[in-house]
Amino acid sequence: MSQHIVLTAVLKELDRLALELRSIVENQPEDWKKSYASYRRQLGLCITEMVNLANHDLGLNRRDARVLKATVEVCRAKLARHQELHPIETLVLDGPDFMASFDRVHDCFIEFKTVMQDLIERYEVDWKIAV
Repeated sequence: MSQHIVLTAVLKELDRLALELRSIVENQPEDWKKSYASYRRQLGLCITEMVNLANHDLGLNRRDARVLKATVEVCRAKLARHQELHPIETLVLDGPDFMASFDRVHDCFIEFKTVMQDLIERYEVDWKIAV
């Protein structure tokens, strides 16, 4: 059960970071580049940590492990493409290309979050049944 608590906490942190990142993009504070880079990096770390926790602590069946892996691969590919097209050094936050790319990456985070929430809920039920 503690795995579920940790996963839920990391999922909440992912949400918080995504909201902070969106706020930076929308409000463009004075030090936005530093903050944007930091939150972007932290989001990547959260995803990695969640995948590690899910794979090692939940005991995912093969199907669920494949779904999680495929979701993460798509998300990472879109994030890498976004970072390649919009490097921090030359980033223009209010450009239309940037916003479209940012929204695609944000949609990936939502998909990842949905998959993780489903796994946490289903494996919580499975854990309770097994006890």
